[in-house]
Amino acid sequence: MKPSRKFLSLPIISLQEGQQLGYVKSLILNAGTKSLAAIVVDPKGFFKDQRIIPYSKVVSVGDDAITINKESHVEKTSSLPELLDLVKEKLTIIGTKMVTETGKTLGTADEYYVDPSTGKITQIEISGGKLEGFLNGKAWISAEYITTIGHDVIVIQKGSENALTVSDKGLSDSFKNLIHTTSNLASEKTHTISNYFKKERVKPQTAPEKAAIIFPETQVISPTEQTVSEITTTKDPLG
Repeated sequence: MKPSRKFLSLPIISLQEGQQLGYVKSLILNAGTKSLAAIVVDPKGFFKDQRIIPYSKVVSVGDDAITINKESHVEKTSSLPELLDLVKEKLTIIGTKMVTETGKTLGTADEYYVDPSTGKITQIEISGGKLEGFLNGKAWISAEYITTIGHDVIVIQKGSENALTVSDKGLSDSFKNLIHTTSNLASEKTHTISNYFKKERVKPQTAPEKAAIIFPETQVISPTEQTVSEITTTKDPLG
């Protein structure tokens, strides 16, 4: 996955002509498909007016350059009416507030990540948020939980805060897993306490039963009676 900022200022190379056509100036978003629709070209003198490249025409996004097949894929915005409205909309993700369907603010979108091969947005990095006293730092939410990307707010599904991957003071873990683990520990603790009290209730019942069995046995001292009889018998012959 590639951060959106890594696209900016990358040289654009045409493979057929072997020319550098310009640089990536900005990215055009399609909120409906949650993906990149096009790349705005900073011509650097190569073209006289602003041009765009439909993302479907991108061959590869590398570390050092973006490649397209040929120069003709760099087109005027006016010649691509299906993208014209998106260009005019100037939709952005970075700096937009992230809110759940239940009205819970998770923070502000600090960055978004793209699958270079498809242009699909994969996740959004959130910062500056605080969720129930736990989240205070950076977090990531998968794009699958996003329902709406608007100019003012990005709306996320109800309960999706449980799917946040958080990073706080160097700790990275799934918030959902943390909640699940905490719930399990609480359940195990309750189960242990329940067993403890169960044993305590049984203990007073079993103790008297053991005493009732042992105590009568200590009263019947049959070996002592046998000893007394033997002593009496030995006295008669001596007398």
